[in-house]
Amino acid sequence: MLLRFASDLRRLRDKAGRPTYRELSRRANYSTAALSAATAGRKLPSLAVTLAFVRACDGDVEEWRERWTGIAAEDAPNPAPGDIPYVGLASFQTSDADRFFGRETLTATLVDLVGRRRFTGVFGASGSGKSSLLRAGLAARSDDPVVIITPGRDPVEECAVALSGLTGESPVAVKADLAASPENLHLWIRKAMDERDLLLVVDQFEEAFTQCAAADREWLIRALTFAANADSSRVRVVIGVRADFYGHCGRHPELPPALHGGQVLVGPMSADELRLAITGPAAGAGATVETALVVRLVADVTGRASALPLVSHALVETWRRRRGMTLSLAGYEQAGGVEHAIARTAEEFFGALSPEGRRDARSVLLRLIALGDGTEDTRRRVRRHELEVDQDLLDRLARVRLITLDDDSVELTHEALIQAWPRLRDWIAHDRDVLRRHRELTDATDTWEAHGRDPDGLYRGARLGQARGLSDRLSSRERDFLDASAAAENSRHAVERRRTRRLKQYVALLVALAVVLAGTAAYAVVAENSADLQRNSALSLRAADAALRLLPDRPDDAVRLALTAYRVSPTAEALNAVRVAWAARNAVELTLRPPWRRMSLAPEGDIAVSTEPEARSFTVWEVRDGTARRRADVLAEGRVDMISGDGGVFLLESDRGPTTVWSIADPDEPRLVATLRQVIVQTMSRTGSVLAGVGERHEPQRFDHPENVLSGTGVASMWRWGDDGVVTEVRLPGERVESVALRGDARIVATVRLGPDYFQRYVELWHVGLTGRVTPAGPLLIEEGQVRVVFSPDGEALALVNETTKTVDVLDVADPSAPRHVARLDDLPLSASTVGFAAGNRALVIHGRPELVQVWDIATPGAPRQVASIEGHPATVDYLLYRPDERELTISDRDGELLRFDLDDRRLLGELCEWSGMDEDRVDWGRYFPGVPRQRLCP
Repeated sequence: MLLRFASDLRRLRDKAGRPTYRELSRRANYSTAALSAATAGRKLPSLAVTLAFVRACDGDVEEWRERWTGIAAEDAPNPAPGDIPYVGLASFQTSDADRFFGRETLTATLVDLVGRRRFTGVFGASGSGKSSLLRAGLAARSDDPVVIITPGRDPVEECAVALSGLTGESPVAVKADLAASPENLHLWIRKAMDERDLLLVVDQFEEAFTQCAAADREWLIRALTFAANADSSRVRVVIGVRADFYGHCGRHPELPPALHGGQVLVGPMSADELRLAITGPAAGAGATVETALVVRLVADVTGRASALPLVSHALVETWRRRRGMTLSLAGYEQAGGVEHAIARTAEEFFGALSPEGRRDARSVLLRLIALGDGTEDTRRRVRRHELEVDQDLLDRLARVRLITLDDDSVELTHEALIQAWPRLRDWIAHDRDVLRRHRELTDATDTWEAHGRDPDGLYRGARLGQARGLSDRLSSRERDFLDASAAAENSRHAVERRRTRRLKQYVALLVALAVVLAGTAAYAVVAENSADLQRNSALSLRAADAALRLLPDRPDDAVRLALTAYRVSPTAEALNAVRVAWAARNAVELTLRPPWRRMSLAPEGDIAVSTEPEARSFTVWEVRDGTARRRADVLAEGRVDMISGDGGVFLLESDRGPTTVWSIADPDEPRLVATLRQVIVQTMSRTGSVLAGVGERHEPQRFDHPENVLSGTGVASMWRWGDDGVVTEVRLPGERVESVALRGDARIVATVRLGPDYFQRYVELWHVGLTGRVTPAGPLLIEEGQVRVVFSPDGEALALVNETTKTVDVLDVADPSAPRHVARLDDLPLSASTVGFAAGNRALVIHGRPELVQVWDIATPGAPRQVASIEGHPATVDYLLYRPDERELTISDRDGELLRFDLDDRRLLGELCEWSGMDEDRVDWGRYFPGVPRQRLCP
């Protein structure tokens, strides 16, 4: 297969006219040696080299990608799990010291500090390797006995079990004695240790803040600090804490003095340390790592403190795809690399499950999450009895290293899975509130059973009502707790009903006659009022529609009719008609003659550009306070396509010629800076100096180069233009890209590309360096349906607009490596929509379909709120500006009119009543409101 693959590559070169390898090197941007080796047949070339060779020879890229993947899969052995020298997502254990590389200096520092102190804290980001350092580094080098525990939900029990193994006492007796006083931990350690010290390592100390009750947390902190600081101490305590819980430690008065001068910070590995961590385990197993793979891995993760589990998992998957005893760059790429290896493993596992298995797997994984409160979400250790699923499913999850199984507990293998697997992250974001209620119910169930099913521990009232909505995800224990709560609630209600029934019987006879007599009269009144309300509501809706139809020709009559409809019945439709009619009647017309066909305002500043009807010239305007002042007229063919955020650059698009780039930094003297021939531009940076689009790769030297053709083949590129018209192109990774969006500073770019099933979309964030080097900036986001992305003006938020599911998801991407879900908007009118951020990321303005604009407040995470929905306005929206503090929405249409919509209902109605044209007698009452008595429109 390999020899035939190489032979076919040579034939492909022959079909291309046998270009020299020097010429191929120029086309493919790879060395002649790499391209020549690809056709030699001695080893399978990397996927990147193969595809570059195929493109240089005008071959079918997708066909060769499939061929390469098939050969790589056949060439990869399937070794037994015990042969793998890397630990994947799991932490290194004490027994793994012989393959723990890269932390030698930090281990020596920690060993020296622990030797001099009784209490030490090890801090670091999730995924920085704290647990591995404590176990395979510190504990493995200790000459004293070592006990390693994690707090879990019951730190007293964890300590009791550990000490019983040292003393031979019953864990039950040890736990009872420890629970009596935290100082007893010191006494038990002294009993177990005669003349030697015990090294007590408390790993994942953050569980004391995420899983422990307050009383248990205080017990653990006091017990550890007292045991370490006692005059006759026989213990050296080392706690491993996630860095974002550093502030939590400071809230407990015992910890700051204990940690003073005794802290070790675990940061990212240096490049040399990473190389050793990559090559050391392989060498111990008699394998080698390709230099290209080492260079790629170091480049991918250097400086990232939380990337070690991702590296280790990627190496595990690369080991599974090794050729002989060599770990190759090709195997690494096939595994998905650092960014996608975990997601690919998890997705492959999840996709192979039955529908019932997927449901159970989701239930298991969500139970293993401890939701953060001001911190990142963490993993949660649970007892097996809490997971009522087949043992086979747990075993399969463990085999792919997504979870870790102990004798009686289960937990995620590493917290990196939470951020690296988009599906799990989406589950958590979607079910966050439900998960919090479920955790509370689980804790309440445990407490209820621990106290002998005490009825006082049962749910009642609102808590019981909320918990009933969790019925589809409960275990049998939790269901028993809810059933007992419901039974107790029903019993209480029955007692209350019997008590009140007797009182009702006594008064029933006294009021019966009065009720009968009054009821007859009341029924007639209510029936009449109900009929009037229904009639008025129907007439109000009809009049509101009529008012909107009057707008083009009789705007004053439209305003009066809309206000009358609102006074007759204050429906939402009538209020919308009032708001639209008043805004249209008071529209500010910026238009000068001849009328504009297209006008665009800069999102920032006061610059606008318009084109005349025949699109043979454009005008630059300065717009202030609703008035426009002409700054310059230029003869140039085309219509305004887009304008930069700062109003300094715009694109002029022509049906009969090239698209041109114009600088209007000086509005009085517009300047042509570049010409684009057959280029499809989708987005530009805030200053307009960087453009991006999707099309075919052709290595253009200038925008007007005849070979610069973008035909929509799904390759995304960025272009930087200079004053001399010379263009620098940066090609973005990935094939089948549908759309691209630039952050304002052009340092982060988002691409949306088709997934393998043509329904999924992969949203990827990329960092573009000053030298043009493109590297992953964040995790892979997987969406289903037609998706595009929109950056906020400051680049700290990203909207995922899904026109298939009619939803918009808003992410906080201030840190692109860890996107955080902020809001989800459902059931939106997203037909050829325009979605934009407003008010400093506090709001979204959605132009969902013609004549409909919605404003959503997203300032409160997880609780989006619709501020306004304006429908029926006459403008063809070209520009939107929302000011939440003024409660005002301004729309500009392409004909140069500005419409101001007042979103303060009381102020709006007050303005109408102060209007001199509010003549109530001019409303045709008999036509629009037959049978309704006249009433005053203004108080």
